[in-house]
Amino acid sequence: MGIKEKVHALKKELLLQEASRMFEEIGYEEMKLSDLAKKAGVSMGTIYSYFHSKEGLYLTYIEHQIDAFVAELEAKTAHTDDAREKIRIFTELKFSYYMQKRKAVEKSASNNPLFFNTLAHEHAKGFEKIYRFLQRCFMQLNARIDRQKAQRLAYAFNGFGDGYIGLWLEEGGDLMRYSDEVCELFISMMKGCCR
Repeated sequence: MGIKEKVHALKKELLLQEASRMFEEIGYEEMKLSDLAKKAGVSMGTIYSYFHSKEGLYLTYIEHQIDAFVAELEAKTAHTDDAREKIRIFTELKFSYYMQKRKAVEKSASNNPLFFNTLAHEHAKGFEKIYRFLQRCFMQLNARIDRQKAQRLAYAFNGFGDGYIGLWLEEGGDLMRYSDEVCELFISMMKGCCR
């Protein structure tokens, strides 16, 4: 990679960092590209050359968050072979991300009843890593579960947690209070149907 490409990549990363702060502080709807340009000291043309649109910038932000989540999940679960513990860590980490990034997602989630499905579909590559992680956990929890059933359970568990996040976005409070409940309830349901 030449110097010009390195400068380009660094500028893009710095813009993404500033945009991330803005999304997380004021939300997608309130964030204006003109304000980002002022804060970052660049022209609107520069922002459009990197991200093409506000939506493109937001999608890049989401991809960055998914990548960071997966990296943190791998680091936090590297110390244990216990599948139940890995599922607990996954749930706590997922919920903490949503709590930290509430402003960045709440309008999108409340305006789109299929927000979580759209998110998983539009960012399939990142979510595939998450589903494979959960799939391995469910196969470890119950050796009689084959790969296909474990994959269905991974999708179901992720959606199960999304339901609690949707409830939290409506009701507020502390999302983390649901973490153990989500894990234990789903695992007990899984045991009931996977005998």
